[in-house]
Amino acid sequence: MDPIQAYLGANVDMNRANEIRPLFRNLSNIAERTGCAIVLIGHLNKAPGVQSDYRTLGSVDIAAAVRSILFVEKVEKEKNQDIRVVYQQKDSLEKKENPVAFSLRDDGLVWMGEYDISIDDLLAGNTGTKKETKLEKAKKLILELLGKRKMMCLEELEAELQAYEISARTGRDARKDLEDQLIYGWYQSRKTISLKKDS
Repeated sequence: MDPIQAYLGANVDMNRANEIRPLFRNLSNIAERTGCAIVLIGHLNKAPGVQSDYRTLGSVDIAAAVRSILFVEKVEKEKNQDIRVVYQQKDSLEKKENPVAFSLRDDGLVWMGEYDISIDDLLAGNTGTKKETKLEKAKKLILELLGKRKMMCLEELEAELQAYEISARTGRDARKDLEDQLIYGWYQSRKTISLKKDS
């Protein structure tokens, strides 16, 4: 329903809880009966310095009634990259996920991964930072370890990555991305890994 106001009817004031509650009760009944998901799209009000819970239009009962709230907001100080952040303000059914960012470019929408920013900073127009993914962390760690130790047994490298909470699968993906820089061998029946001399 985009926007919410278009579906409320002319006689409903979305700022009055007693008028909103019956409508949302009906929506809840429809969702339960049909098994469908109901997505409401609204816009944030422009009130600066107000808590995020009160930035949605209309009665706070709207935010209280729904199971999940996602904010999509432009990072004003990153206009040259056109970065927008999806922030999970509420989730009644699962744990809240970390914010993720995307950029709108000439070739389409590009996901940037996790983005480290608080909801208050996001709504205030402040910048955040792109979070390092597990794959990026794994690749950096592999290069650091092999740069220091020259050669490692593969199982030893995997144990080091697991100590940093990097799964074996992510470790394999990282090694695949770095395959042009890596060389494998054998030492005393154990598979080894090292950096190529020109890396």
